[in-house]
Parts: sequence; C-alpha cells; structure tokens
Amino acid sequence: MAYYGKDLRRTIVSFHVIFSALWLGAALSMIILMFTKNPQNASELLAYSHANKLIDDWIIIGSATGSFLTGLSLSWKTPWGFFKHWWVIVKLLLTITLILLGTFWLGKWTNESVYMVHDQGLNVYSNKEYLDFQASTRFWGSLQFCILIFIFFLSVFKPWKKIQKSSKKQEL
Repeated sequence: MAYYGKDLRRTIVSFHVIFSALWLGAALSMIILMFTKNPQNASELLAYSHANKLIDDWIIIGSATGSFLTGLSLSWKTPWGFFKHWWVIVKLLLTITLILLGTFWLGKWTNESVYMVHDQGLNVYSNKEYLDFQASTRFWGSLQFCILIFIFFLSVFKPWKKIQKSSKKQEL
C-alpha cells in the first residue's frame, strides 16, 4: 500500500486537529449556553435557542464531519491503519457513535426546542416535551463533550498495545 508523503500526512493531521478542536470548542460553547441561560423574556430565550442551533448547524456538523473524514483518510493512507491499533478502533467507534447521537437525537432536540420557543415563548417552560428535550440535551451533550475529551487523550497517549495478528500455521 502506498502511504501519504510526510508533508501531506502532516497537513491532514493538522486539519484533523483543527476540525476536532472546533468540534470540542463548539460543544463546550453549547453546554455553557445550556447551563447558564437565564432569559428575562421570550425574545432572550429564543436568542439562546437560536444561538445553540447556529453553533450546531454551522460549526458542529461541519467540524464533526471534517474530523471524521480526515480521521478516515489518516487511517486509510498511513501505517496506523483501521484495525492495527486498539486506540484507532476505539476512536473510530466513538466518533461514529457521537455523530449518530448528534444527528438523530441532539440535533433533533436542539431544532425542536427552537420551534417550541418560537411558537410558545416563555410558556414553553410548562411544556413537558420541551423540558425533557432540555434535560436530555444537557445530559447527552455533556456526556458527548466528555467523550470528545477522552478521544483527544486517545490521540495523544495512544494507549493499548498494537493488535497482534494470529499466527495460525496450517498443517498438511
């Protein structure tokens, strides 16, 4: 297999780090907004909700996708491979899990919350579905942020041994 040259590999690693850092920073920004919002009126609540949606739509989706694609590229065309190191496998599985969680649940809850606030204003605080979305987003968003930090540590420390190929000998 032909691998990337040193400069191209470093460029892809750089973009991988940038996308990953953007994803982590955007996730932290959303968490800060979720836990510190204290709106005085419906317009402020709508502004908080829109801010979270904008961060999700414009930063998280793109950076998560960029991180995933550059990670795949690095695994495909570098000696790290897809299935040679446990830390790469764990990173890949966690990244796919986080993207699915974000796509099918966190993103949905974020979008639905904006629509609810737009339609109901501050009365949304008596809407059980809205309150469930907010609690779920705070919990799962915080968990996702912690997992992203764990993924960063995996990238730096590269724990666990290399996967050993089985040495089966055929007997005739």
